Amino acid sequence: MRTIKQQGFTLIELIAAITLLALLAAILMGTVRGAERSTTAATDVVERTEQYARTQAFLRDHIGGALPLRWRREVNQPLKFNGQQSTLTYFAPVTSQIAEGGVMWWQLAVAKSSSPSKGSQLVLRRLPVVPDEKAVPDLASSEAIVLADNIETLTISYFDPGDDPLTNPDAGVWVDTWDENSRMPTLVTLRVTEAGTRKWPDLTVPLKLSQALGCNFDFQRQRCIIQGAVTR
Repeated sequence: MRTIKQQGFTLIELIAAITLLALLAAILMGTVRGAERSTTAATDVVERTEQYARTQAFLRDHIGGALPLRWRREVNQPLKFNGQQSTLTYFAPVTSQIAEGGVMWWQLAVAKSSSPSKGSQLVLRRLPVVPDEKAVPDLASSEAIVLADNIETLTISYFDPGDDPLTNPDAGVWVDTWDENSRMPTLVTLRVTEAGTRKWPDLTVPLKLSQALGCNFDFQRQRCIIQGAVTR
C-alpha cells in the first residue's frame, strides 16, 4: 500500500510565522504612532506661531496708539499711563477689531483661566472712562479680552530717551517700570513665555505720540494738541 504524505505547516513553523507577523505589526504601529506624533507636533508649532504672530500684530497697533493724555485738574498734570514689569495700563482708542469709537482704559497682563486646559492667559482688560477720576483705575476685575492661552509669564520693559534726546541721544536707557509722570517712554518691549518655557520673539512697540510729552487729543481732527504749539 502506498503511503500518501500530508503537506502543511508544522507547529514550529506556524509559531514562527505568527511571531513574525506580530513583529511586523508592532513595527507598523510604531511607525504610524510616530507619524501621528510628528504631525501633531508640527500642527502645534504652526498654531503657536499663528497665535503669537496674530497677537503681536494686534498689540503693536493697539499699544502703539496709546494716548499721552493728562489729568488737567491735577497738580503737575500726570500722564494717564502706568508701566509695571508684568502689567501695562494705558489710555487708548477702541480699535476696529473690538468695537467702534471712543477711548478706554486698557491693561495688558497674564491672568489665570477658569479652564485648567488653557492654563494662564494673556489678557487685555478694558474699563470705560470715569470723567471725574484722578488716578489710574484698578482693572484687575474688569472685562478681559483673551489674546493667548497657556502663557507662563509677561515681562515688560520701557525705553527712557532721557530729558533731552535731541542733543543727548545716547542718554537713553531701558527700565523695568515706568513711574515718570512728565513724559512717556518712546518704546515698550514685551517678552512672553509660554507654558513649557517656550518663548515668543520679543516685540518692541514704538509709541506713536510719545514725543508729544502729553497733549489734548482732538478726536475730530485726529491729532494731538499741545498747549502753546501752533496747529494747522
